[in-house]
Amino acid sequence: MTTHTLGHNDLFVRAFATSAMLGPMLLVMIAGALPEGPARAELIVSGNGGIVIALAAALVLRAVYGLGFNKAFKLAAENPDYSVTA
Repeated sequence: MTTHTLGHNDLFVRAFATSAMLGPMLLVMIAGALPEGPARAELIVSGNGGIVIALAAALVLRAVYGLGFNKAFKLAAENPDYSVTA
């Protein structure tokens, strides 16, 4: 069994963390410029929902990306004499 730990140099982790922190902050700053009312509350709720959906989509795409390479490496290991010609 192998344990995979994320390195601090992984760009995805940094970008994910930055968007998870700065997204709601910027949303509240933008909503602060609006007058009190239902439009302001709707912007905050739908904006936070959009941020959550974007972060969830990024996690799913990251997992699929990793699984795709894992499968490709397994296929390459099974067939070491295979060569790609351009």
